[in-house]
Amino acid sequence: MSTSFAGPHGPTGPLLDDDETRVARARRQLTQLGTALVRDPLDRRVHQALRTYMDHDSEAALLSWEAMLQRTPEELRERIRAVITAHAERKAS
Repeated sequence: MSTSFAGPHGPTGPLLDDDETRVARARRQLTQLGTALVRDPLDRRVHQALRTYMDHDSEAALLSWEAMLQRTPEELRERIRAVITAHAERKAS
């Protein structure tokens, strides 16, 4: 599990750790690619973008997802508390 932080930045620093950021980014990107495939299943640019993602980014995203799945319930509760607290602090500032 990654303990450093990356992701959206604000006055108090980033909200998400590296694994969380990587998984969130992967979910957004894959949802966009899936939507593009539904809209135009024969668009070569979409096929190339999906191939590029699978060749270069998918393994890291899967490893991050697996790391997140290994978190204990207490680790998950602590991450939720930390993100909610950081979000509330940002809104207050």
